[in-house]
Amino acid sequence: MTTATVGALRVVLGLDSAAFTEGLSAAQKQLRGVGRQMQSFGASMAGVGAGLSAAVTAPLLGLGVMAVAEASEMRDAVGQVQAALTSMGGVGGRSLEQLKTQADALAGASLFEDDQILRGVTANLLTFGNVAGQSFDRAQQAALDLATRMNMDLQPATLLVGKALNDPIKGMAALGRAGIQFSEDQKVAIASMVRMRDLDGAQSIILGELERQFGGSAAAARAAANPMERMRLALAAMAGDIG
Repeated sequence: MTTATVGALRVVLGLDSAAFTEGLSAAQKQLRGVGRQMQSFGASMAGVGAGLSAAVTAPLLGLGVMAVAEASEMRDAVGQVQAALTSMGGVGGRSLEQLKTQADALAGASLFEDDQILRGVTANLLTFGNVAGQSFDRAQQAALDLATRMNMDLQPATLLVGKALNDPIKGMAALGRAGIQFSEDQKVAIASMVRMRDLDGAQSIILGELERQFGGSAAAARAAANPMERMRLALAAMAGDIG
């Protein structure tokens, strides 16, 4: 290689090295600019994340707390029903799962939650050994309607219905004192059926009169409730499912 060639090569390499250094310096400047932009973008996204945390996480946390509370209430209510089934030997003719399904359906057409129905109505009605089958089902609805119309708690309304069906003659007297009247023909018919040991017939007359006077009260109250109350009941039901 001649001296001229070597010299030319040095010149070329020197120029290329200078160009590379200049290009690298420019690239570094661009990267630093991009880095600052990314930091700024990251900070803005952190602000968005904080906003989302406040707007989304808080309601989810509230729903979680509600779910835990509803689950606890449901466990207690189911425990009471199970205890009544065990102590009474299932005289109502309904299994635990059937009773839970019924409570859910009754809750959907009333202002009461399913755990309130299980604890206040189902568990108490199970203690009356003479109330079973379709009479039991009708009695649950009658208790809800009576409680709604008379502005009573579920438990006293249920006890009033349960006593009337368990011992129709004495029960009619108790219903009368509560303002629920029967005609003389109904009283005679019920007394006659009790003497003939036709308890189902006597119960049917009592339930028929309760349905005539109070039927549809629970469903009407649900339909007339304000949207916020219906939303609260829907959220409570959903929270119970989640729990």
